[in-house]
Amino acid sequence: MRTMATLALLAVLCGIAGAADWETITPGADLAGWKAEGGEWTVTDGVLSGKALKDQNCWLVYQKQEFADVEIEVEFRTQVPTNGGVQFRSQWLPRVPLKDGETVDTAPKQMYGYQANIETRQRPATGRLVDENGRGPLVKDAAEDAYLTLKQKDWNTMRVVARGSSIEIYLHDVLAAKFEDEAYIKGLIALQTFAAQQEDATVVEYRNIRVKDYGRNGEWRALFNGKDFDGWKKWGEEDWSVKDGVIDGHSGPKKSEGYLGTVETFKDFRVRGGFKMLGAGNYGLFYHSSITPKDDGYPVISGLQGEVDPGYPSPTGWVYESYKRGWLVKPDPAVAAALVLRRNDWNEIEIRSTGNHVTTWVNGMRVLDLVDEKQLLSEGFFALQLHTGGAEGILWKDLYVLK
Repeated sequence: MRTMATLALLAVLCGIAGAADWETITPGADLAGWKAEGGEWTVTDGVLSGKALKDQNCWLVYQKQEFADVEIEVEFRTQVPTNGGVQFRSQWLPRVPLKDGETVDTAPKQMYGYQANIETRQRPATGRLVDENGRGPLVKDAAEDAYLTLKQKDWNTMRVVARGSSIEIYLHDVLAAKFEDEAYIKGLIALQTFAAQQEDATVVEYRNIRVKDYGRNGEWRALFNGKDFDGWKKWGEEDWSVKDGVIDGHSGPKKSEGYLGTVETFKDFRVRGGFKMLGAGNYGLFYHSSITPKDDGYPVISGLQGEVDPGYPSPTGWVYESYKRGWLVKPDPAVAAALVLRRNDWNEIEIRSTGNHVTTWVNGMRVLDLVDEKQLLSEGFFALQLHTGGAEGILWKDLYVLK
C-alpha cells in the first residue's frame, strides 16, 4: 500500500490538481516579488495603494509565479468611485494592432487575460468578468444579490475561483459571476488602478491578498522520466541527450532532420511541454505521427505539428501538417497570440485533440481553436522535432499528457 507521503509526491510529479493551502502574497513596503507597470504603488500598515493619474491604466504584477488553476482572495476599497480589478491567467504583451511606425519592440505593453472587475462608478459592474484588451465583458453585470453586499468607502472582499474552464467570482462569498471559457489557462496575477479622462487621479486600495495554487486540473502523467529515453525512440541522425533532467536536442553532423518520438501512440489527449530554443532553427511538438525512414535513414514524418519557432512575431502554437496540407490555419502575426512567445527564455506549449477538434495554447494563451473538417490523421505518437537548419538546438522539460 502506498503511503500518504508517496501519494503526495506523485501528485506533485504528475501535476495533479488537488488540495491547496492559502498563501499570503500581499507585498511589503519594498514591493518585493511584485513589479509596477505604471502608476504609484505604496504599502502602509499592510494596505497597498495604487495611484493612477488621468487616463493612466496602471498595474502591479506578481512576479514570483504564474498560476493555472487558482483561487484568489483580496480585500479592496475605493474612497471615491473609480475603477480597478484583479487580473489572472494573464500576459503582459505589446499592444496590438501596431500603429504606424511601431514595432513589437517599441509598442507600449498592455495586459491580456481575465479580470475580475472593480468598478465602483457602476455598482453592478463590480464582480463582472472581463477579457482585458480582448472581447471585453464576458459577464456584463454581477448578480444583484452579490453586488448589493458591497459597502461604499469601506473594505469589500472579492474571491476568484478558476478551475479548468470554469471561472467564478464572489463578492463577500456571494456568487457574482460564473462563466465557462478557455481563452487563457495560465498566466500572471496583477492588480489594477485606472483613472479615466475625467479624473485627475484616482486610488484603489488592496489588502489581505492570498492565493490557493491548485496546479493543473486533471490527472496528468509524465511522458519523460527526467533520466533517460525510456519510452522514447530516436529517428534520424540528430543528437538527443539528457542533461540535468532536461532533454537537449542539437543537430548532428549532417544538420538534417530528426525526431525523438514516444513509443506509445495517442488518439484523444491533452499534451504539454516546456521548451527553450537556443537560437535559430525550426522545431515542433508533433502528434498523430508516424515515421517511415528512407533507405539512407532520413525520417519522413506523417503528422501534425504544433509549431515551435524563434521568430517574433512567432508562428509558435499554430498547427502544420507535414507533407500534406501545410498550415491548417495560416499564422497571423498581427494578433496578441503571435507575441506571447518569450524570446530566449522558457515557454510552454499545450495541445488538445478531441476527435477533429484541435486547440493549442502558448504560455497559457489560446492560439488556435479549430474543428478540422478535412482531418486526415487521428492517431499516432508524439515527437519532438529538430528540423533541417535547427542547428542551434532546443531544450525540453515538463512533458505531460492527459488522456
